[in-house]
Amino acid sequence: MKRVIAHWTAGAGRASAKDKAHYHRLVEYDGTVVAGAEAVEDNIVTSDGDYAAHTLRLNTGSIGVAMCGMRGAVEHPFDAGPSPLNEAQFNAFCKLVADLCVEYGIPITPQTVLTHAEVQTTLGVQQRGKWDVARLPWRDDLRGARSVGDFMRQRITLMLGGVEVLQSNRPTLRFGDRSVEVGVWQVELSDRGYHLGRADKDFGRLTRAATLAFQADNDLPSDGVVDADDWLQMAKATPRPERFVTQEEIDRESGTAQDAQMTARVGDLVGLGGVAGIATQAKQAGEAAQAASGVMGQVSAMVTEHWPALLLCGLCVTAWFALRALGYSTRRRRLLDARENRSLAR
Repeated sequence: MKRVIAHWTAGAGRASAKDKAHYHRLVEYDGTVVAGAEAVEDNIVTSDGDYAAHTLRLNTGSIGVAMCGMRGAVEHPFDAGPSPLNEAQFNAFCKLVADLCVEYGIPITPQTVLTHAEVQTTLGVQQRGKWDVARLPWRDDLRGARSVGDFMRQRITLMLGGVEVLQSNRPTLRFGDRSVEVGVWQVELSDRGYHLGRADKDFGRLTRAATLAFQADNDLPSDGVVDADDWLQMAKATPRPERFVTQEEIDRESGTAQDAQMTARVGDLVGLGGVAGIATQAKQAGEAAQAASGVMGQVSAMVTEHWPALLLCGLCVTAWFALRALGYSTRRRRLLDARENRSLAR
C-alpha cells in the first residue's frame, strides 16, 4: 500500500453499513475501532470492482480510514453539526493510522499520510469540493486542510516515537530544485509567516530568501539548503509573530537618508546653484513686482527679465511634490514589509 487517506463519514457517531462499505477502518465517537467490509489488500488492485471506494480516482494503493461524525457540518461559517468529532476520537484515530503505517511500511509524509481535503492540492488528483478533514471542532486555531493535516501527522509521528521519524523521508532541497517537495516546503514557510508569494514548486530566489530567514530565526546554519534538521525544526516551528512597527520607527531608520537623497535629486534637476539660487532669484522677482505694482508694462518687463528663474522655481516645486509622493509610497511599503517581516524582494 502506498498511502493512508483520512476522512470523516459526514454521518452519525456510529459506523453505518454504508460507512463500512467505503472505508477499511472507522473510529466511532467513543474511540471504538470498527473494521470495514473490504480488506485493506482489496485496494491493491481495483480493476475487479471489489474494493473500498473512499477517494475519487485514488483508491488503488490507498488505505481509507474515517472518523464517524460531522453529519450536517458546514464549512463557512464553520458549524460541526449535531455529531461533531471529539479529541479522544481523534487520538484513537491517529493511533490507528500509526499502526497501519507500521504494518504496511508507509512513511509519514504529506504525500503518503494525508486528509481527503489535501488530496487535490498535494497530489494533483481533482476531488469534488471535499473538506474532510479541514477543521477540528475543539481546535479553533487550526483552520484549513494543511494545518489540520500537519497537526495529524505530528500527532501520529509522536505516537511512533518522536518527530525524528519525519527526517528519513524528507529530501534535501536547494536553489534551482523543482519538485512537489519544494512546493510542500514553500507552503510550510508561508504557513509560518515567511512570505514568498505563490507556492510554485520552484526553489527560486524568493524561496531561498525565505529559507535563509527561517534558518536565521531558528538558529540553523544559514546556507539556504533544506536538510533533515530544517525539516525537523519546521515540524516544531510556530507561526512567525508579526512585528508591530510604526511609521516613526521606519522614518528614524531610513527617512532622514531618504529625504537627503530626494533633496539631492531636486538639486540635480534644477541646477544653477540649487534651491538657494532659485529662492534668491524668486525673491528678487517678487521685489521687482511690488515696485512695479499697477504698471502692467513694468510687470511684463519683469516677467520677461526673470522668466528663467520663475520657470526653474516652478520645476523645483513640481519635482519636490513628485519626489515626496514617491518617498511616501516607499515608506508605506517599508512599513508593511517590516510589520510582516518581509525582506525578500526590495
